[in-house]
Amino acid sequence: METLLRILILEDSPEDLDLVERELKRGGIEFTSAVVKKKEEYEKALREFLPDVILSDHSLPQFNSIEAMQIWKDFQKERNISIPFILITGSVSEEFAVQSIKAGADDYILKDRLKRLPNSIKSALEKIKLEKERVNYMSEVIAQSALMKEAEHMANFGSWQVNLITGKHQWSDEAFRIFGFTPGEIDPDYTKFFQYVHPEDKDGLKHIINEAITSLPFQECEYRIIDKAQNIKSLHSKILVKRDEQQRAYLLIGFTLDITKQKKQTVAMEIQNQKLMEIAWVQSHEVRAPLARIMGLTELLKRYPDDKIDLKDALGHLLNSANDLDEIIRKIVRKTEEIV
Repeated sequence: METLLRILILEDSPEDLDLVERELKRGGIEFTSAVVKKKEEYEKALREFLPDVILSDHSLPQFNSIEAMQIWKDFQKERNISIPFILITGSVSEEFAVQSIKAGADDYILKDRLKRLPNSIKSALEKIKLEKERVNYMSEVIAQSALMKEAEHMANFGSWQVNLITGKHQWSDEAFRIFGFTPGEIDPDYTKFFQYVHPEDKDGLKHIINEAITSLPFQECEYRIIDKAQNIKSLHSKILVKRDEQQRAYLLIGFTLDITKQKKQTVAMEIQNQKLMEIAWVQSHEVRAPLARIMGLTELLKRYPDDKIDLKDALGHLLNSANDLDEIIRKIVRKTEEIV
């Protein structure tokens, strides 16, 4: 073994203890041991010695392996750890051996066959190592899945898969929500999906999907749906096509983003830009006419003597032009207020 193992041994026979330790050394196991005979010693050793492996004789004075296993189970549960428990006994019935394994013992070994003990310990430790790796992996998968769900919810995008062989559809929680359903509320399929696609977009979307399945590795599209609550939503989808060695499509993987708000913002921006263009046109064209008249009349009054011009008539023209200019300015203000 690469590391020094802490082995807790429940044994009341010095001769048997010597045989066990000798076989461990012969098997190449580097270890330090704690030997106990009584229940109290055993419980204390579990907490203070913190063993990597437990080797237990079946019968001890006022104590046996059945009780030891129950204490071992409780300790593992309390500490959330796993410790191999191997039963070592002089003789054992087949029924008792089966019961011991069912009760959780990793192995049982007869005292006249101790040569098997080192390999039994190694196997038990390897089993625990693999189980720990499996649990850690599953924990990471669950954590990543939870993170993915949170990311989808925050970004308002859903993911989905379509198995083209079985026809089975899988939707993420957010994919259900985009269509107005709670996660798992319906069993999604091709027909149900297109029931919610906007009638004007169905044919185009079917063509895009069929084109991707037929010949493309990737496809991107925008379409509208009418969700469960009759809300019209705009969606943007990216579709990845998986193919086998014969280039036959067998899986679609998709990511769908709800772009309804962005679409509304784009339309609002376009309207705003149109109004700004109208204001610019008014400023560059309509304002010029009355302003030019005012400037012309003012220049005329400067050049000619008062007796050569009907001042009252000229002032009337100035006033009309000023009124026209005032109305145009009011028009610009109203359009500006519409934008704000």
